[in-house]
Amino acid sequence: LPGLSRWQRLAGSGLCVLLAALCFGLAGLCVPLLLLRARKFALLWSLGSLCALGAAALLRGPARLLREPGRGSLLYL
Repeated sequence: LPGLSRWQRLAGSGLCVLLAALCFGLAGLCVPLLLLRARKFALLWSLGSLCALGAAALLRGPARLLREPGRGSLLYL
């Protein structure tokens, strides 16, 4: 992402982290009703995961994230 400045990457990453936390929180609220709302839980959890990975990709760069995975990303996978 060479076209973005450092502050733009930090702001985008912060926004992605906030969206990920929101999605994970809403997914957590669906856990007691998991049998009734399994689709909604899966959608929110997947969206939260994508936002969290997007935040990491904005900070480190998508190519570097795939080339040199850190311990956190390996643990997540």
